[in-house]
Amino acid sequence: MKLIILTTMYNCSTWLEKCILTIKNQTYNNFECYLLNDISTDNSIEIAKSIINEDARFHIINNTKKHYQPGNYDQIIRSDKVDDHDIIVEVDGDDWLPDQEVFARIIKYYSDSSIWLTYGQFIYSSGQLGFAEPVNFKQLRTSRFTATHLRTWKAKLWRLIKPEDLLVNGKYPECAGDVFFMLPMIEMCGPDHALFVPDINYVYNFENPIGDSKGDRLALTQFFANIGRNKPPYERIKNL
Repeated sequence: MKLIILTTMYNCSTWLEKCILTIKNQTYNNFECYLLNDISTDNSIEIAKSIINEDARFHIINNTKKHYQPGNYDQIIRSDKVDDHDIIVEVDGDDWLPDQEVFARIIKYYSDSSIWLTYGQFIYSSGQLGFAEPVNFKQLRTSRFTATHLRTWKAKLWRLIKPEDLLVNGKYPECAGDVFFMLPMIEMCGPDHALFVPDINYVYNFENPIGDSKGDRLALTQFFANIGRNKPPYERIKNL
């Protein structure tokens, strides 16, 4: 069982070094990290290369067209780079991990073979506690979205999402991509296989001016989130 870390980068050079170093310095080191450059116009690539140096666990994917969050994840998870039972861990390029034991804790969660997906509590870069809480399974698509960072899941679970359900008019959504993939995966898991983790395993950077909750992007995020919520719900599965 290997951890597959997916890190999308877009003009995040100010925070990218911190992000990569908190991944690189984890005490649990059986992982592969894919740094997915989504057409950055700053020096994110140069920074990434300098920090990675010759660490073979890190791989830079330089997109030739925009994929946004779901598309970046999809191109790796559905590829032969990943095994069905690998654990996917998402760490955005402008965010970071709070300590060196995060990956070790993830492995501990998945020592329970009934767990297929986790989500949990985070802190903002200001130090304020996040808003995570267990999801409302009975009203998942209409209640507040609380399936927050750190988010992890078995790769096979993602592969059971219909590719078209990650799209809007044939394209990956620019914002609110997490609604498009977390809702179907949680529905497939149900309460027996989706674990809410109260541990703080993630630092969400609220300083980035191009974040989805900032300015005009907030309305765009809400627009795409509503589309994602109105996608067909998924049936619970018995085995993975």
